[in-house]
Amino acid sequence: MVPLVSAEASVLELFARGSVSKNFLTSSSYIVSVSGAAGIAFTLIPRIRLEGRYTNASSLQNQLSITSGSITGTLNDIMTQTAIYSVGIDFDLMGQKSAFQPFIYLGAGYVETSRSYYFLDSGGSTSVYLKDPTRTGLSANVGLGFRLRIVDAFALEAEAFAYAVDVNRPNPLINVFGSVGIRIFI
Repeated sequence: MVPLVSAEASVLELFARGSVSKNFLTSSSYIVSVSGAAGIAFTLIPRIRLEGRYTNASSLQNQLSITSGSITGTLNDIMTQTAIYSVGIDFDLMGQKSAFQPFIYLGAGYVETSRSYYFLDSGGSTSVYLKDPTRTGLSANVGLGFRLRIVDAFALEAEAFAYAVDVNRPNPLINVFGSVGIRIFI
């Protein structure tokens, strides 16, 4: 009987990736975004892996002026945190022997998103802390990236990752971000 995984191929892989960005909306207003992902992959057959991932994407917007009818004020320290627990298939397009390994990831997951902020009425002097209800749901996930195999047991990795929330409803919300990191082949 022929084994499913060649002697050169890794059966187990661990990976971690992250990203940071700061975007100015005005000279005094900005958004800082941080994301991180970690996971484990099992080779099913050469070029195809089963991956389990945990992804956390957080953003902090320092201020946002609002006007709604007779209400005017400022939202400060708007913190949004999203956790994604997903499982999917990673398709290695070039194979384990190639130093440059482009890949496609397709998966599904469970998403939890929470948001909190401080509201300061334009006529007030004290901020009020508010927290939106936590939103949960299913997500469809897709990633496109490449690995640069440095040695047999180590690779640098870059990925553009997108997830869609409320995939069971019309017009799902789609979020996209990029990250870089490492992969260890055991």
